[in-house]
Amino acid sequence: MDYLALAQRHALTIIVSLLLVVPAAAWLAWTHAARRPRMSAPGVAIAAFLPAACGAAVFIAIATRIAHGSAFASADQRVLDAVRDGVPAAAARWFGRVTHLGDPWLLTLLCACACVALLSARRAGLAVYLAAATGVGALINHALKSLMGRARPSGALVPLPESFAFPSGHTFGSIVCYGMCAYMLMRIAPTRWDALIVALACLFVLIIGVSRIVIGVHFPGDVIGGFAAGGAWLALCIGVAELARRRMPIP
Repeated sequence: MDYLALAQRHALTIIVSLLLVVPAAAWLAWTHAARRPRMSAPGVAIAAFLPAACGAAVFIAIATRIAHGSAFASADQRVLDAVRDGVPAAAARWFGRVTHLGDPWLLTLLCACACVALLSARRAGLAVYLAAATGVGALINHALKSLMGRARPSGALVPLPESFAFPSGHTFGSIVCYGMCAYMLMRIAPTRWDALIVALACLFVLIIGVSRIVIGVHFPGDVIGGFAAGGAWLALCIGVAELARRRMPIP
């Protein structure tokens, strides 16, 4: 069976299913986790640093294959072609609009507004931590792009950005920015909203990541690399914040 051809014929169905299933799974997982006792410091360290290590390992594995193997690049191109050919034009135009939810200027504005809100709520420590986590994350993404120097795919539906392709900056930035803002919101909002906040953050990040492939400005490997590296950095930042919270609460 030609699985790539099958995926091409049902590309939009697969994408929509992914956008529905992953946030729903995040909702259910968080709801289940909320019923468990509050984790100790060692438990927090494991819960945060293990995903960070896994994300880093996935990123390194993809980066190695991009740097040393043409077979991976060929597979990346075939999957990209299957997605672009399989998604209807109307859906592609919609993804072309929502991809701007991950634009750097918008993420910067979102984080700035979140910092102002935290300062207004007299949570200056959280505001500084949010600014540091997202700012350093942006520098990490820029450094990784410069280190890899991967060219972007041809035939995009929109003008290609001038930056390198791997890892996807929109994906990396979105998972860090929306993830950290969700974490900060969960720190100050009633607990009953936590599962919804997690699910919505997952939905936004997934839509942005998928959109980069659909409009043709990134290979699938770029987006997966962005998820892996950005997710690793997010897990590390939240883990450090939670450990600090157990030692001395951040104002």
